[in-house]
Order: sequence, then structure tokens, then C-alpha cells
Amino acid sequence: DIEPLLSFTRAWRLVKFVDADMLTMTACSKCGGKFVTEPYENARHFLCGLCNPPARAGKSKASGALMVH
Repeated sequence: DIEPLLSFTRAWRLVKFVDADMLTMTACSKCGGKFVTEPYENARHFLCGLCNPPARAGKSKASGALMVH
């Protein structure tokens, strides 16, 4: 009874993009996990979003951030 994370159509497109060398798998230089990235990503210094979260990650109202109106 779990909702799919990736629809069949999106999965098919992802495979097609990888086959056309528009996307590739790059290993994170910190945790070693492999992530889908663009082929020109600097693989030697790549950090995933888990090891290096974006600057605004967790800044929502639900996480306790101040909201200015």
C-alpha cells in the first residue's frame, strides 16, 4: 500500500537520458554514495545533497524558522 516513488514513465525517461549520456552516476567524495548527475560534474570533488545540504534546506515554517510578513 506504498505509493511509488518513481512512475514507470519517469523511470523510462531516466533510463533514456542515461543511455544518451545526458546523465551519469557520480560517487560522493565524502560518503561514497552514487547519485545521478550531469556528465560534466566534477566527480573528484562532488558532494551529495546529504553531505552538503543547500543553504536554504530546513528553513521552512515547519522547522521553526522566522516568517516575515
